[in-house]
Amino acid sequence: MVFDPESWESNFPKFLIGDSPGRTFVVHLHRPRFVAEVFEEWDGESIEPKWLDQPPVDAVKLAALMREAGDFYIEEIEREPDSI
Repeated sequence: MVFDPESWESNFPKFLIGDSPGRTFVVHLHRPRFVAEVFEEWDGESIEPKWLDQPPVDAVKLAALMREAGDFYIEEIEREPDSI
């Protein structure tokens, strides 16, 4: 793939965190795009994606993308001053 500075992926971050009262989301801006709600559970976090594009058919790729989104969420939350 050739780097295109005008492409969507070149102009926006891969992930963003969004929130509304009582809800938190991880937004994936690169294809395949999705908005995933984060659920805090006693044994960690889980995310439930709502796909904007067709999700990966390959289960390994899908699992890797969900893991990457979860890791991003954890890293961002740990950087927040009030989470310490």
